[in-house]
Amino acid sequence: MYIKATYTLNIFIAYHPDDRTKFEELYQHLKELDEQNETYQVNKIWYSKTKLESSDYEQLAEMMEAADLLLLLLSEASILSPLFSGRNLQTALALHRKEKTLVVPIILNTCWWEDTAYRELAVLPRAGLPIYDSENVKNELFDQLVQDLNQKLLKVRQQKFDLEDTFKDLLQEADALFANWEQQPERLRSALPLYKDALEHWREGFVPHRELLEAKIDRCHREIDFRHYARAAREAWQQKRYQDAYFNCKDALQLRKDAEMEGLFKQVNQLLQAEELAVKKAPFDKHIKAAQSLFLELQWGEAKEEFRKALDFYEEDFKPSKAVILHKIEICRREAIWQESEQQAEQSYEAQRYAESVELLLSGVREMHAEAFEKIDRMLNLVKLLENVSRFQDAKSKRWGFYNKKDETVIIAPKYLAAYDFSENLAAVKKWDKWGFIDVEGNEVIPFVYDFVGHFRNGRTEVWQAKENFFINHLGERVDESGKKLLRTKDPI
Repeated sequence: MYIKATYTLNIFIAYHPDDRTKFEELYQHLKELDEQNETYQVNKIWYSKTKLESSDYEQLAEMMEAADLLLLLLSEASILSPLFSGRNLQTALALHRKEKTLVVPIILNTCWWEDTAYRELAVLPRAGLPIYDSENVKNELFDQLVQDLNQKLLKVRQQKFDLEDTFKDLLQEADALFANWEQQPERLRSALPLYKDALEHWREGFVPHRELLEAKIDRCHREIDFRHYARAAREAWQQKRYQDAYFNCKDALQLRKDAEMEGLFKQVNQLLQAEELAVKKAPFDKHIKAAQSLFLELQWGEAKEEFRKALDFYEEDFKPSKAVILHKIEICRREAIWQESEQQAEQSYEAQRYAESVELLLSGVREMHAEAFEKIDRMLNLVKLLENVSRFQDAKSKRWGFYNKKDETVIIAPKYLAAYDFSENLAAVKKWDKWGFIDVEGNEVIPFVYDFVGHFRNGRTEVWQAKENFFINHLGERVDESGKKLLRTKDPI
């Protein structure tokens, strides 16, 4: 049940800043309206800003829409200003035509208002007499103006009374349909136009507030739309139109949560993802299958190209993984290189160009695995160095180093106090007052912590440290005389 609201009468007054004195005088006379409408709360607001920004237009539109009576004080200063023309004038006229706001131009002085859109409106004072053009009749015009404005307010009061009665009837009918809509959701379609019509009749001061009406309208829209999309989703699912079912489920769930729609959406989404994955994966699988077949037939070049084409279509979670495919490509590359090198080397061998045949095979190995070849090459160089390395003493510094006997180049600069020749790839050298072991590249392998050391034989050597002698292996670990590592070893450091 809706109780009639206590009415308020909102009067919005717009004037130019140059007319402020005239506005203040008029405002004093307008106070009589409060006395003549004592059972109503009469709110009067005014606005005089002339330099308007976009936010100002929005604010003015809201104020004009909330007004019951819109008084526009027209003068030479105001009639062409932005506040009284353009968008604001169009907004005021639209509200007046819809009978939402009663717009009354008040002529302060002669300003040729007849040449503007204001000629459509009933101006005051009557016959468009300017209030301030003659001081003799100014007070009479003010009295007449207040009397006429009060008559207009009486009209507004009657309109609001009729509007509220119509509003109440529409709202009661709509609420009766809206009640228990969960059991009869089709009733929302009948309630919706009634709520919309009630909203059109709503005015400031009516109960319930506008936001509550808008919330019910939104609820009707949402439920009607939800049920439409839910029904369409179920039909599409039954007809195996999964794309349509997907989008209808999605639209329904954007309106509100629903367990049935969430379950259906999950099923449809999984099916579509599987279909999409199959479509995406088809070219990938095609090239992988071709590549695997060529790989087994030792067609390395063709297999490599098919693997590369498969990578163009690869996506995360595809099988085989990207790492596996890249490994296969590398295998194909190496095998193709070796196949070609082997064929060329065979031809050179048959022509008895043996050195060329060896070089071709080595070149193939180098191209197949450059890192491995570099390691082999380095190891071979170390073997050659060990075959020709010998110690020498620098005549000037009296320090010991190592040189290549074959080409007499220095391998390790003379910087040690004493040195033994290499045995089992390690050489004992003395730095400061301690002995240790280095390799042929000069790297310290066993630290300089011993008072005296021997030569390595059979993987072990005898060392002396702190008046104790024992055996160590190539890693500096304590061992017995047979070279077997001891369970308890003492850190040589």
